[in-house]
Amino acid sequence: MKQTFALPLIALLLLAPAGCARRGGTAASAAPSASPSASSSGARRYPFRGIVRSVDPAKKEVTVAHEAVPGLMDAMTMSFPVRDDPQVFEILHPGDRVEARLIVDRGNYWLEEILTKGFVPTPTPGSSPVAAVVTPEPNRGVAVGDQIPDFALTDQTGHTVRFSQLRGQPVAVTFLYTRCPIATACPLTATKFAKLDAMLKEKGFGRLVTITVDPEHDTPKVLADYAKHLGAEPGRWKFLTGDPKEVAKVATSFGMIYYPDQGQIVHAQAAAVVDPSGRLASIYYGQMWEPEHLLRDLEKARKG
Repeated sequence: MKQTFALPLIALLLLAPAGCARRGGTAASAAPSASPSASSSGARRYPFRGIVRSVDPAKKEVTVAHEAVPGLMDAMTMSFPVRDDPQVFEILHPGDRVEARLIVDRGNYWLEEILTKGFVPTPTPGSSPVAAVVTPEPNRGVAVGDQIPDFALTDQTGHTVRFSQLRGQPVAVTFLYTRCPIATACPLTATKFAKLDAMLKEKGFGRLVTITVDPEHDTPKVLADYAKHLGAEPGRWKFLTGDPKEVAKVATSFGMIYYPDQGQIVHAQAAAVVDPSGRLASIYYGQMWEPEHLLRDLEKARKG
């Protein structure tokens, strides 16, 4: 399919006349050797939207089922070179909705300024962008060394999970929501947890828990799709949802705060480790943590 679509596009790019002058975009990462290292003054730029089908970091390409690009081509699925920070390949996953800038220059084409719009399943007819959100109580988080209050939520398989059922193993916990549009927020957190999941699989111990802050939208079915998209195994990595009031209570225990704002959910970012007895062993706020940090804390908590 790549060859079927890519060759006509290349022919189109070679024949199309040069258009508007350069506006902004720069090349941040290496492109195919046949392409120039930067766009020329005659480069044309088009808004680009679609859904990621596959990601190839080695080739620095992403395959996208994209919408029609007005003035250039119809909607189709094809691969595009990417010129962005190389970390973009760690954030993008099949199923992600993206917006970007398609650059056409001297017979070459590529994507840059890629912005993930979250893993967004087909919306339910009549659903609102963000339903009513129950906000957690501020400044009520459990201190390191204290017991996390037990709770019961529903996982991606539709089963009720009590947090106390996970005792006996150290657990890493984080919060996100599936339609988060900020690449450096939930998508990055999910990517880091996916790396940690692979580490724990190799080590043969530990559990992961991801709790949605958008429980009205993130049903077990939505979370199951999201978990599959990340390659999560339900036995080791639980994605939890439930009654908004119950979710807010859990978030309160971890010192999380979130609230709706202009169609999105503004929320703190946190990653915590709970020891095998259910006590908070460590917690990081923001994105100043790496999977290796949590693995170290999980191993320490495991040994007691």
